Amino acid sequence: MKMLTSSWGIAFIAMLLNIGTTIMMILPAIGALQDTYVEIPEKTSMAARMWGFKTEAVDELIKELETERKNLETQQKGVLAVQSQNAAEREELDKVRVEIAAMRASIDEMVVEIQEQELKNLKTLANTYSAMNPSAIVAIFRELEENMAVKVLSFMKPDRVGPILGEMAKAVDTASGESMAKRAARITDKLRLLKPLKKETPV
Repeated sequence: MKMLTSSWGIAFIAMLLNIGTTIMMILPAIGALQDTYVEIPEKTSMAARMWGFKTEAVDELIKELETERKNLETQQKGVLAVQSQNAAEREELDKVRVEIAAMRASIDEMVVEIQEQELKNLKTLANTYSAMNPSAIVAIFRELEENMAVKVLSFMKPDRVGPILGEMAKAVDTASGESMAKRAARITDKLRLLKPLKKETPV
């Protein structure tokens, strides 16, 4: 009883009451924290599942994009191959065109065509040359343009043309010092390919 009446006793009892009250107030809070702690794993698991779903979707999208990228690269390689092939074919076609143009020019050069306005003069020249000896005609043909010589010879009889070409084959070009045999051969080919405007009786 003295303890209850003394100041130290009252202070001790007050301290015990304070501790008890504090404990009583803390216990419900601890229980609430325990409940919250129990629920955390479930929420975390849900978040993990959501993140796992999102990761799978992103991975699938990445795979699709990678596949599309590879397909585009394959298509691009195919297009480049086709372009390269087209370029090679175009280059080859250009070469063929050049060759055809050269062949056409060569044929045009070889094929002599007589124009209508030339007929009278060519016939007159043929008559004149027919009265000359082959060596004199070759001397003139040496200075005459080759196609003109072909046209004149086309109006002469074969028995006159033969000796002229034979004499030309033995002659020498005074300008180059070379034989005129090649020129005689070209004239022979051009006579063979000659396209007269109309048939005339050789003189």
